[in-house]
Amino acid sequence: MHARQDDLGRAYLQAHPLGEQWRQLDVTVAVLTFEQIQRLAHQWRADPPVAAARGRAIAALGPMRSRMASRWIRWASTFGLPSPPPSDGDLAILTGPYQLPTEPHLGSYARGLLPVYDAALAIMAGRGITEEDYEVLAGPWRRVCLPSRFTPVNLFGEGTQPALASLAAATGLPRSALRKILRGRRDIDDPTWREAIDAVDAAVTDQGYPYRARCLYWETVPYAETAAGQSPTDVGLAEALFGFAAAIAFAAILSPETIDLLKAPYRAGGRVPPPV
Repeated sequence: MHARQDDLGRAYLQAHPLGEQWRQLDVTVAVLTFEQIQRLAHQWRADPPVAAARGRAIAALGPMRSRMASRWIRWASTFGLPSPPPSDGDLAILTGPYQLPTEPHLGSYARGLLPVYDAALAIMAGRGITEEDYEVLAGPWRRVCLPSRFTPVNLFGEGTQPALASLAAATGLPRSALRKILRGRRDIDDPTWREAIDAVDAAVTDQGYPYRARCLYWETVPYAETAAGQSPTDVGLAEALFGFAAAIAFAAILSPETIDLLKAPYRAGGRVPPPV
């Protein structure tokens, strides 16, 4: 995982006419199940009318294209898909996922994810496309993933709020504490850290939500950027903040040893927030 600039900031979403729907989409991605992916694969269509609606939505994005291309790169990491290099250009990145079903080892899996990409285009294009185009692109996602029993309040489980509170608290830490946190992360060798992260991924996947941990990581990145006053910021800081948040959010399904290791860098800063 790599820290990358926040592509769709809170201020932008507050001003966007379909910002609330985007937040719904974000939630459903975090709790997307393999069963839903199979159902979405059956909903996805590759016929010319859908392709035309998709093209009109991409055109309607205008200057939003770069933000959406950033989201596509983020989702490639989240979903375990080939990550396009940023040098490909925004349009190539935005159209890239739709080539994946032609790859035998990705075909059915990619088809199950493409309705999520289509819904994202429809929502962000907003009033720049017709209601018909919106329904063609967003309809499959809405039929399969909505309504959802999850909201931004509980999308990472019962520990969502204290986990997010730890991230918010980090944005107010002095630089000296952030340096200690970063040093604490560097004190843990990469294979050991990777083993702990793999344990988190395995635990949430066993619960049926394979993307929960990765989505929490990407939720962490803008907090790390804000804390450091730098974008993009050092990936070690994002990892340290994520480790602490993940240890809180998924405490019920992680071993005590994994929790202790994930919390260690944040604790090294000496400013651990009180429980919510």
